[in-house]
Amino acid sequence: MTPLPRGAADRYAFAMRVLPALVLLGAALVGCSNPPRDPCADGKPLGTICGFENPEDSEWVGDAGLLIASNMRNSPGRGGFLSALAPGTHDVRRLWPLGAATDVAPDPAVGDPDCPGPLAASTFAPHGITARDGLLYVIAHSAAGGREAVEIFGISGAGAQTVVTWKGCIPQEPNVIANDVAVAPDGEVIESNYESEVSLLNTVLAGGFGKKTGDVMAWRRGSGWRHLPGTAASMANGVAVSADGQQVFYAETGTGKVYRLPRDGSGPPVSTTIGGNPDNLSWTPRGTLLAPTHTGGVWFITCAIGRLPCRSSWELYEIAPTTLAATKRFAHDGSLVGAVASATEVDGRIYLGSVFDDRIGVLVPE
Repeated sequence: MTPLPRGAADRYAFAMRVLPALVLLGAALVGCSNPPRDPCADGKPLGTICGFENPEDSEWVGDAGLLIASNMRNSPGRGGFLSALAPGTHDVRRLWPLGAATDVAPDPAVGDPDCPGPLAASTFAPHGITARDGLLYVIAHSAAGGREAVEIFGISGAGAQTVVTWKGCIPQEPNVIANDVAVAPDGEVIESNYESEVSLLNTVLAGGFGKKTGDVMAWRRGSGWRHLPGTAASMANGVAVSADGQQVFYAETGTGKVYRLPRDGSGPPVSTTIGGNPDNLSWTPRGTLLAPTHTGGVWFITCAIGRLPCRSSWELYEIAPTTLAATKRFAHDGSLVGAVASATEVDGRIYLGSVFDDRIGVLVPE
């Protein structure tokens, strides 16, 4: 039989599109038992913090002093949520929605004027997130009949007094299912257009044969969406923008590559190969990029079809933006936290989000 792709999807919707034959394959491979793990606890070099539901991505918001996580909540019929962690603690709390008057306060100056209105919390499936200038940008999917859009929230207060309020949105173009988001210094929103068609066949062709499924897109108020030339990709995933706004970086899940290209289109993309199936990208205080990559292969697939706890293996790379030289920082079998999709460095610790798990990892490099 044709080999399955190596962890070829990392999104909430993937769990909804697997054929019965794949379910049977997963059952045959892993059996019916889900043996327990050690409880969440500090550890070196890797510890874990519980209290999350599919925390695919996270963002450090320095003004609030919080790590904000997107909880996709891989459960049909229930919306996801945003939660916060005070670094150095196990203090996890929900930020949005709270069912409070502060949940929604539309601002016509935020997002696209054609945004259809406030987000229904019950349809919220948050994915990639980023923060800039007091706003939180969230790729959100259409759980339970919702919409595909970049949802934008205001962030006010700090610590336990932090409040997150929905302000506006940027609707996606038809047939665009985005994955990650970044914002340039001039306010242009950059996103990865992961794929246009949700299907198992599309995933197999992309992960196994390099089929192009999407690209990288950019949105500016007044001019709308544009597609960045030369970025056709086999599952475009993590995105990042350089501090000066001139360079865009993106991960290609289907090929194991990370690319860099000028945002103005003045040159072609250049790439480095880290292998596996790279996911989100994030900046470190050193000005380098962190790039986790899935290495679990079929074990990743079994997590997508519901095997918990997820023990899909992963590796973490650090990439120099000017040379694209990639250094492996860590590798793990997934026994403590599986299917790591994001890495956010704060005060010497690296917080690791997981697309299928109930926890995040905390890596303290030695």
